[in-house]
Amino acid sequence: MNYLIVLEYDGTNFNGWQIQNVIEKTYENKTIEDEISKAISIVTKFNTKLFASGRTDAGVHAMNQVANFKLPFYYDVNKFKISLNGILPSEISVKNMEIVHDSFHATHDTVAKTYLYKINSVSRSPLLSGHSWFVKEELNFGLMSESARVFTGRNNFFNFAKREKKRRIISYYRVISEIKIFRKNYGFDILVNGEGFLRHMVRRIIGAIVSCGTGKTESAHLADMLEGKNLSYNVPCAPPCGLFLHSVRYGHKIYC
Repeated sequence: MNYLIVLEYDGTNFNGWQIQNVIEKTYENKTIEDEISKAISIVTKFNTKLFASGRTDAGVHAMNQVANFKLPFYYDVNKFKISLNGILPSEISVKNMEIVHDSFHATHDTVAKTYLYKINSVSRSPLLSGHSWFVKEELNFGLMSESARVFTGRNNFFNFAKREKKRRIISYYRVISEIKIFRKNYGFDILVNGEGFLRHMVRRIIGAIVSCGTGKTESAHLADMLEGKNLSYNVPCAPPCGLFLHSVRYGHKIYC
């Protein structure tokens, strides 16, 4: 049986999604995948492999992370969900579970994903500190919106991605369908929708938008970087605390 699971989690105290190849598990290297895998093993007495829509980095959160795993037997999904939530730490919650076609793969079948980034530009807040980026400088909504439009469409995001030493990237071209910026009483929410993302790509896009919003960078510089020019400019990377995996789309179905 192939089980689909929708998760919500606060990634503040976790070293990202993916299980770390370490001999000794400690508080510093615990991951979301590890906690969920252990919970499934406790409930089912069976070890299985999780496949997620994407691997969130350390400190990044998720409103709707989608994953799948297989078991050689049937388990009532409602009871399964309740059992897992009774074991998982308070930072992780199973929102929904369902049995899907055996061929479904949460990673390979992803059509699009949307990320949400929260910016607190009003005042320092202990309640928002772990779930937003506090920007002290004044942000210009018009300049931010102008810079966001530069990223839409199919572009080369080589200059907006983390260099991967152990992983070979075949292509740095990605499609950003839309970037929306919303005014909030605490600052701004930015939604980034695309077909696929490179590591740190969303955080560097946000960093660039904020840099333009403060007047430190011009949108033309970003356009040059997408064309492989202006390589001397160092794109700021927004901190992970403000980033949330918002929703994932498979075919015509969106988990949000």
